[in-house]
Amino acid sequence: MKPIMLTGTALALAATACTSVEVADSGQSVPQAAIASYEQGWPAEFAGRTFEIVTPSGVTNVVNLAPDGAMTIIPELSTDVVKGTWVSKAEGLCTRFVPRGEECWDSAPVIAANGDFVTVRSDRGQELKIRLLNEREEEALDASG
Repeated sequence: MKPIMLTGTALALAATACTSVEVADSGQSVPQAAIASYEQGWPAEFAGRTFEIVTPSGVTNVVNLAPDGAMTIIPELSTDVVKGTWVSKAEGLCTRFVPRGEECWDSAPVIAANGDFVTVRSDRGQELKIRLLNEREEEALDASG
């Protein structure tokens, strides 16, 4: 962060409940509150992507994370599609669906695995083998469904 001299506008912003001011790449002052709310809205690298997930019992599920926050789980052993939601939080990805409720996962290992399976553990202790499908695999899956 570049040090800045507070101008009249910046002082007015600070006086109206903004706790700090940062300099945007353009050189203009931006209230900290505006930066925080924008970061929360950034799309995750998983938006619109599909995963193959293998449970400890060996069951394979396909999970799609839609850009709008909707999650669809297609279980291997059932014709019933499970619907839920997902969101990025800090360094992880949190999912919510009945009956499990919210569960968060560290997303860094999945990204680093570059399409290979990686074992991840949730904040609730569940372990799964997960791999991010590549675009060709996602297209083939879309064509078959």
